[in-house]
Amino acid sequence: MTGPARSGDVPRLKTLWQQAFGDDPAVIDRFFQSLFRLDSTVVCRDGDDAVAMAHWLPMTVCHDGKGWPVAYVYAVATDEAHRGRGYCRDMLDYFARTLPEQGVRGLVLVPGSGSLRQLYKRYGFSDYTTVSLQTLDAAPAAGTWEAIEPPEYLMLREELLARRAYVSCSVPILSFQRDLAVHYGGGLYRLEANGVTGCGCGAVDGDREGVVYELLWPGDGPEGADLMAAALGVSRLLVRSPGGETPFAMARWLTETPPAVSPYLGLALD
Repeated sequence: MTGPARSGDVPRLKTLWQQAFGDDPAVIDRFFQSLFRLDSTVVCRDGDDAVAMAHWLPMTVCHDGKGWPVAYVYAVATDEAHRGRGYCRDMLDYFARTLPEQGVRGLVLVPGSGSLRQLYKRYGFSDYTTVSLQTLDAAPAAGTWEAIEPPEYLMLREELLARRAYVSCSVPILSFQRDLAVHYGGGLYRLEANGVTGCGCGAVDGDREGVVYELLWPGDGPEGADLMAAALGVSRLLVRSPGGETPFAMARWLTETPPAVSPYLGLALD
């Protein structure tokens, strides 16, 4: 049976999350404290036991002053003993049937691997956005950086992306993204150098290298990446930014397809 989550499912859903993704329990708890809602979580049951789950979060494709509401599908997980039974397809189809009545135009997700990308293509998704991915050795930063709160980051992000098609998110989603980054030695940052202002979100991986989930830097030089390296205390980092040709998010349209071709989506709560 596939349907909405129940309040008593939460401990089981946390177990599914840990089994599927191996995240720190503090990270899992933070999601359930801040973004989890029963009416935006679907589960598949074996009897009364929730054996698969998927969540959706509200985002908007923005283009030319207009917006198209989409559901960002997140933390799709199936118990190891129940895989291969079509539960993932069932949950995505449940979203496809029920979310248009809430004004949602499509489903958007970011596959965690190439094999998952192929799986989601079989479920009606197609490649939708691309990003630039670069591994860089940072130079000494010539500018300033400061950690900022989600509302300030959101305002700066919207300003920097206003002239392009992009996927917007909310302060609660940014707050969870910030908490994820902080948990792993990073955060949300305002960056300034040579009269240019940008922003970035990043963390530090297990090898003490930086992972920049988003760098929005309107300047022509590498100062933005150098400042992110300084903020994270690293000398080498993987940077995700607008542009480029690396496939990132996929989409499955339920009603109206936005005219925007490959809008930017960088923050994926990964």
